[in-house]
Amino acid sequence: MAASTRPLSLGEILDRTVQIYRRNFPLFVGISVLPSAIYVAISGGLSLFYTSKLPTAQPAAPPTTEAILTIVAAAAAFLLVGIPLLLGVSAASLGALNFAAVWTNRGEAATIRNSYAQSFRRFWRYVGIVSLQLLFAGIIPGVAVSVLIFFGAIVTALTSRSGGGAAMAILLGLFMFLLLLAAMVVCVWIWIRFCLAFPASVVEDKKPWPAMQRSAQLTKGTRGRIFVMYLLVVILTVVAYYALTLPIDIILKLTLYKSMAGLALFTKPPIVLQIINLVISCLERAFTLPIYAISLVLFYNDQRTRMEGYDIELLMDQAGWSSLPPTPLVFAPAPNQPESAPPGFANPEPSPTPGAPFGPPGIEPSTPASEGSGA
Repeated sequence: MAASTRPLSLGEILDRTVQIYRRNFPLFVGISVLPSAIYVAISGGLSLFYTSKLPTAQPAAPPTTEAILTIVAAAAAFLLVGIPLLLGVSAASLGALNFAAVWTNRGEAATIRNSYAQSFRRFWRYVGIVSLQLLFAGIIPGVAVSVLIFFGAIVTALTSRSGGGAAMAILLGLFMFLLLLAAMVVCVWIWIRFCLAFPASVVEDKKPWPAMQRSAQLTKGTRGRIFVMYLLVVILTVVAYYALTLPIDIILKLTLYKSMAGLALFTKPPIVLQIINLVISCLERAFTLPIYAISLVLFYNDQRTRMEGYDIELLMDQAGWSSLPPTPLVFAPAPNQPESAPPGFANPEPSPTPGAPFGPPGIEPSTPASEGSGA
């Protein structure tokens, strides 16, 4: 399947995404299934650990010092080992998915091995891109919101002593809601602004910060379409999740749920149920992650076609041209000067003027003797 050589609408981009994904389904799922399993194993393992530490007796006994130290050690291990590992896995998988999407969109052959080989050659570059995306779209807005909420809580605590604590609590709750809503909008906008950094780095071989700048340039005028694409993929993810969980949920309701109280399912669900949910999350992530990569590559190509004539460059590549053919040189004669020929060509002889003597300059032509004698 060759890449499109004209601007595409949102519907055409989504349609082409489905076509590429359907024709190369084993390739994209093969790339994303192992990173998805690692991601779910790390995050799910931490969830299973903390769930196992929840008290079951009523009333709950106070936690011991050993239990507190174990929980703190698990959190520290996740911060020091789990998060860097998740960052590296995400960077390698996104790089491989983008390489596979670029090659299949151009009609070129792609394999799981070659995609990961190219991704690992630029591993630290892709780690930098993921880190910058998370920094600008998650960490900085989150820290800013946390600081504002902290100072708001301090102001509420100080004013509660003067008798206006209830009113301030209501205002603080409203302020926190509006602040979180604004933070979500800002995070989504920043993420969309930098979402084409991976395709820009893969296609143009750019380093992390130039790739982020390139993404900010290319997303101008199309951020609304990208947001709609993300929204549709989120809806597809929810549909895929419930399509996978519905048959299992029916079986569990007929067997396991009958022997458990309703509250226990939320406070401390059984290990079997948690493992089933983790397996479903792994499959859901493996099936939906390639859709993001393919559609963003198509958005990247579409924006370059609209802004830079990328379709001409693709046609040149398909024709085997590395650059445009040279333009023929045109020599314009200077004013009041005879036109000169290009180098390597002799200047043509000037045409004789009608009625002028014919011969070399400075020498008058000889007259016949009969005319000179007057005979």
